[in-house]
Amino acid sequence: MDNTMFDRGYVSCGLLRKQPMLFVQDTHNVQVVWEMNCGMSNKEMTLIYWTDINDKKVIGPVDPKVLDPFHTVYKTTIGPLSAGPVHYSIELTKKNKKKKTLAKHTFDWFADINQQPIRIAALADNQFGMMTFSSLLRQIRKFPQRQKPHFLLHAGDAVQNYPSLRQWQTDFAAPLAMHGLSQKMPLIYAHGNHDYDSVGEYIYTRSQDPETPWFSFSMANGAIRFIILDSNIDWELQDQWLRQEIESESFKQAQFRIVVVHVPPFLEYWDPEAWFQLRQSEWGSFIKDRYVPLFEEGGVDLVISGHQHNYERGERNGIHYAIIGGGGGDLDYDQVKDWGMYEAKLLDFHFVMLEFRPPSVEDSTDSWTLQWDTFNVNGKKVDSVLMVAHPKQIHQKSDQNSDEEVKEIKI
Repeated sequence: MDNTMFDRGYVSCGLLRKQPMLFVQDTHNVQVVWEMNCGMSNKEMTLIYWTDINDKKVIGPVDPKVLDPFHTVYKTTIGPLSAGPVHYSIELTKKNKKKKTLAKHTFDWFADINQQPIRIAALADNQFGMMTFSSLLRQIRKFPQRQKPHFLLHAGDAVQNYPSLRQWQTDFAAPLAMHGLSQKMPLIYAHGNHDYDSVGEYIYTRSQDPETPWFSFSMANGAIRFIILDSNIDWELQDQWLRQEIESESFKQAQFRIVVVHVPPFLEYWDPEAWFQLRQSEWGSFIKDRYVPLFEEGGVDLVISGHQHNYERGERNGIHYAIIGGGGGDLDYDQVKDWGMYEAKLLDFHFVMLEFRPPSVEDSTDSWTLQWDTFNVNGKKVDSVLMVAHPKQIHQKSDQNSDEEVKEIKI
């Protein structure tokens, strides 16, 4: 209803139609995206942020991106940031110089903090599943304060049709804003095949250099390293970048090394006709063929993907693999491949809560651990595993044991 009224010009101009959304840009920077409805030609937008009330920083006026008479997008970057709560506000200045605060929020940042748990709520593939997506976000919102996530992770396909402004409003931005998440929890975002922008502009999500949409960043003073890859782009340039990243000191010194890529290297469920007759089995095959050997050689700990619309978790050659594509899109029930590596599966909607825990004197541990808990749409925990950080090592290729028992999750 709100979207229709905005599109038809039934509401006053100068209003937020998309609340601010935060996206992790790199280790020390956060990108902020918001959208106004109309009548912005004689108004200016500024963003103010601070970690110290006595040291406020002003960005602006922020350049607008006018998509049509009822969609004007603003995007800017907060940073550099190190640690602690970050406060920000978005202000509109009218032609008569009167100012109005449109939004004011706070988020946590952990670039240089290494003695505090870090929690991330993760999901993917919510396209065309607005009600289910909203139900999952409601469960995330309901966590008590001491267990609330600091970040969101989205492994792609937020919308079914990338050019659709309506879908970006109704299927993605509106549910996130309604539950108060995107304004306070920076998104770690990997683009999928449905939200892929062929020119690399990415109006509503993280964007930087169109030639290099992949990126990496660290948390917890370097203890945690994320690599975000683009499974849409089979370019040698991405291969070269990944090799350089794995050889970097930031990667080698990290205790946890995590890859997020939309298309899973080891997919098992898909539409049979599309898989066998339409050759969709070849989508993103370079991830498995070229990147998995690099993951194994470099000592990656965990690979998180979407694309397949259900849940699977397993281990292969020392690397944990998780498919978390149950964010709302139509579920996949047909198995087209058996890799013999998945220990748990759920053919239903879900989200995952990751809690990175620092070394504990009480537990006599000197390594970070990752508690991985999966929840269904009703908030019931359906899978759980504790991952322990290990020193960097080179994993030798070996045959995967296909006789392992798969834990079928009952709901």
